Amino acid sequence: SNITKKAVRQVDFSKTYPIFASGSDNGKLHIFHGKVFDDLLTNPMIVPVKIINAHDPVDGLGILDCEYHPNQPWIFSSGADTTIKLFG
Repeated sequence: SNITKKAVRQVDFSKTYPIFASGSDNGKLHIFHGKVFDDLLTNPMIVPVKIINAHDPVDGLGILDCEYHPNQPWIFSSGADTTIKLFG
């Protein structure tokens, strides 16, 4: 199942691309494409793009933080496994 059953610790939105990510205690980084329409009667569009097994959970904690690079479609994540990773 693609549903996160652990706490989501961080969500970050790219400042240059229509993408955002969430990091959770299961160690997975979920990448989404998102779009909001000018017509407020139209629901926002959220499309799952990728699920990355980024970190190994330690004592029930997985991803502690994630942040997009300011200019590139890259995302950094830090985990309870004492690692910082870059995905692009």
